Amino acid sequence: MVLDYFINNGISYDKFIERTPKNRDRLEKNYNSVLIPEKMKEQIRKIGVRIRMLVFAENWCSDTVLTLPILAKLEELSDNVDLLVVPRDDVMEEFNKHYLTEGKARIPLILFLLDKTAEVHRWVERTKFVRDEIKRIKATDMKRSKTYRSVIEFYLKESTIEQAAKDLACELLRAETIAISTMS
Repeated sequence: MVLDYFINNGISYDKFIERTPKNRDRLEKNYNSVLIPEKMKEQIRKIGVRIRMLVFAENWCSDTVLTLPILAKLEELSDNVDLLVVPRDDVMEEFNKHYLTEGKARIPLILFLLDKTAEVHRWVERTKFVRDEIKRIKATDMKRSKTYRSVIEFYLKESTIEQAAKDLACELLRAETIAISTMS
């Protein structure tokens, strides 16, 4: 089974951080900046079904650097939520066979799984809030290097991390709702 292959190639968030120093400081800064609203924390603590977040990611990807620390914080809130990171470049050939989005290998890709193997929800690359801001930044008439710096600065803003945390918490809660409905 395809999911078994990816699960067997997955690692913990901590191992993902250890595997290379690239962007480690940004990952750590984002992790320390994650704030999840109390109401959402309570809802996540009460998740009653086992949900695994299988995430295809790479540390060179700014979207991963924003998203993965948030997912690690969400995992910490519930014994019923597990995070497993699959370094996408390690499994590129299989990933390209099964998980292209609009014909592209977009990451991070989060598969929300019920009982480890049944996909109940999927989330790709970035939240609408982030997508809209990146589009706005890229639409300005800046040199490529300045655009890149502006995007990185946007990803490191506490307000960006806060909004992304709310959005990803909603995705996790949506996955729980879908999982429960499929069990009925």
